[in-house]
Amino acid sequence: METENPLYTLEDMRADQEAIDREMKELHAKNQVVLDQVQALVSPEAFQQIQETLSDSEYTCDYQIVGQPVGVAQDEGYVLGDVFVNQTMNGGFTGDEYAGTICMPITADSYFQFHYTC
Repeated sequence: METENPLYTLEDMRADQEAIDREMKELHAKNQVVLDQVQALVSPEAFQQIQETLSDSEYTCDYQIVGQPVGVAQDEGYVLGDVFVNQTMNGGFTGDEYAGTICMPITADSYFQFHYTC
């Protein structure tokens, strides 16, 4: 009687990594489209602050332009006004893990929204 090989092979790992790489490239491309739209709407100074916020937030995803912010307004010194933060993980298991949603104003009635994990 022949049995299936239950081992996770090197070929399996490569195929899975290639699928992950493709998905990450697709997500980056979607995020970049939104980021390009944001850049067209704000001043160079505001866009620089947005880029710094994204960098400080470590892992970011699900970039959107929305009409209403979520979270609590915080004065972060952002040139276009208060930044709204909806923090869903405050410390985590290690005490040093944070996650949530950030909304940054980009026009009088729209916000750049993204999820973060750091």
